[in-house]
Amino acid sequence: MAVVQENKSERGMRGVIPFVSTLVLILLMQLQYKVAFIDTMFPSLSLMAVYYWCIYKPQLMPVSAVFVLGLLQDIVSGGALGMMALLLILVRVFIVRQGPRLLEREFLFSWLVFIVVGLVYGALSWAIATVYLKESQHLGTAFGHSLLTIAAYPLVVFLLNRLRQLLISESR
Repeated sequence: MAVVQENKSERGMRGVIPFVSTLVLILLMQLQYKVAFIDTMFPSLSLMAVYYWCIYKPQLMPVSAVFVLGLLQDIVSGGALGMMALLLILVRVFIVRQGPRLLEREFLFSWLVFIVVGLVYGALSWAIATVYLKESQHLGTAFGHSLLTIAAYPLVVFLLNRLRQLLISESR
């Protein structure tokens, strides 16, 4: 009986890897970097993580987890409360509905879909911030942020693939 409980406990610990990895990426986004443009423009690591985990392990990244992560990001960044939660949930809903089609494809295809998702995410975050702050935000910064996020996607996917391999290898 104790062995069964231990296996459930291990399964539970592996089950939090998507949530914890996304949380770590959110915290990395908030660190102060002493590089010229990174302080004003940093890739959206949370978007990449939610996109990735909702393709490969959607059951481990439920809407409630995405909502909490989005709220935490809003709190630590000082942004409009609920904006990231809303945007990340929209990404999750889109990806979960498209997930099986994305899984059957090569990396390049999922990156191309991510390009579209990243651009729409950037446009929506720009629009919401403009409405929330009641003044027009610089569209070039939002576009640059989206391009930086798209460019960083392969590196983050490489790291998340390593974490996912832990889930796969330990579940055998």
